Amino acid sequence: MKHFLPLSLAVFFMCSTIGFAQVEFVDGVQLTTTKAPWSIQIRGNDLDITGVQAKPDEASAYFMMASGTSKLNVSVFIEPVDKCKTTEECRDYVLKVGNPSWGKFEQLAKGKLKDFSYFEFYRPEVKGMPVKMLDMYAQYVSDGYWVDVHISKTLYTKVDRALFEKVINSIVFIPKKATPDISDFETQLVKGQSAASAWLSLWDKSKCKESFAALAPLTKENIDEVLWIDYCKRAIQDFGANRTRKPIAAAFARALPAKTDRPLAILAYHSSFENQPSVVEITALMLQKDGSWWVTNYLTP
Repeated sequence: MKHFLPLSLAVFFMCSTIGFAQVEFVDGVQLTTTKAPWSIQIRGNDLDITGVQAKPDEASAYFMMASGTSKLNVSVFIEPVDKCKTTEECRDYVLKVGNPSWGKFEQLAKGKLKDFSYFEFYRPEVKGMPVKMLDMYAQYVSDGYWVDVHISKTLYTKVDRALFEKVINSIVFIPKKATPDISDFETQLVKGQSAASAWLSLWDKSKCKESFAALAPLTKENIDEVLWIDYCKRAIQDFGANRTRKPIAAAFARALPAKTDRPLAILAYHSSFENQPSVVEITALMLQKDGSWWVTNYLTP
């Protein structure tokens, strides 16, 4: 699980919001990579995406999340299985390889939760700081892919143990469908990709003014057009013409309560440009009241 290209928000977001053109969203997050045969739902738990990393292979991604209510930190690796073949093997492999950042820990325990094999340990302090942290690493193998879930909480008490189990027990795998009767997740993914592609065609043609005009209304209220055009021109000059672009990771998740109660969507692409052969592009989108997705931002490293 190394050598990921860093993405600041390379995910689709999903939340339970009422009244958006009959689009129903599950309360939770839903994560996937392009080649993974399923998407992962973590239902409830009040999780917000804080960051993502992904590989250009379209198969591997690392999603980071946090809960403002439970104070849990949750991360999810998705990647093809390689070093281990079963949930137990993968659990033991992670424990054996270890991580220098763990430092000294105590109360190591192993077990099973739902279909996951896990180990957990307690760290009274980290780098000399009293954190009272519990870490749980839960592994699952399905259809040739390995899922590694890491949950942690500082100022941990025994009462908090139920929060860890709740996260694992809330995880559901949703198979992707190759038939016209696709799931709502895939339907929204297709709509989001279509909206992003239409907007990116303006960007690729150096139509900076037009790309600003095509942004979501909320974005245009908070970003000065002159600054956007300057950003657009500099980015296009630095990168040159686009040669290839392919999606690599996606997820739905919560709205951002401090900014908007609308579902947000973000697509990550691995792209090649005239002056930059390997770049991760991010297009952030917002669901409008008519059920359409509008781009809210565009980011590159």
